[in-house]
Amino acid sequence: MAGCGGGTCGIQKGREREKAAALRALGHALAPGGGPSGGLPFDEIARLGAHLEEVLPVRAFVRPAGEAGACDWLYLLAGLHPGTLFELAEGACEPGERTRDEETYVRLGFSPLGPFVTLQEVVMRVEGGEPPLLFEEPKVGVEDRRLQLIVKGLQGALRQRRLVVLDAAFLVGSPPAELAAGLGGRAPATVWAGLFDPDPPDTQRVIALSAA
Repeated sequence: MAGCGGGTCGIQKGREREKAAALRALGHALAPGGGPSGGLPFDEIARLGAHLEEVLPVRAFVRPAGEAGACDWLYLLAGLHPGTLFELAEGACEPGERTRDEETYVRLGFSPLGPFVTLQEVVMRVEGGEPPLLFEEPKVGVEDRRLQLIVKGLQGALRQRRLVVLDAAFLVGSPPAELAAGLGGRAPATVWAGLFDPDPPDTQRVIALSAA
């Protein structure tokens, strides 16, 4: 049987260990008396965002978990301009202050169950109308090749903090049957739903804006 290079095999084995650790954390959280533990505190996420602004051409914005079972988010704008659509969505600027009608972000989700992180591409755009609408459209992973410089810098910064980036294909897959049963009404029952957010990773948000 053909083998593989030692480095490649080592990377593959390391990723399998990371996935196994994520499933163990999920199993612990779903067990009687279990619950979230070991996730990165929100203030540490904010500090990470400030550091990334120093080393990458991005602006960083934090969004706390909106409901029980959801994770905290860090949005990295691929750009440095003011008047961003994220700020508009959060009510931190007025419609007339925005400087773009479309922006691309890399979104990091931080699992409350342990040192696990997911990376997603998110497109925000405004469409005219009465009222204008702001669409937030996340991808399952990162598709735009222009974001690779940001992703590469991110991977190094996250490794330094002993944070584990889990790949999208693993997260959208089904967990073992015993864990899927424990997820109850979360549909679909995916690893993502247990580790990061009850809503699917490509769930869109639409916000009605006041006129500029």
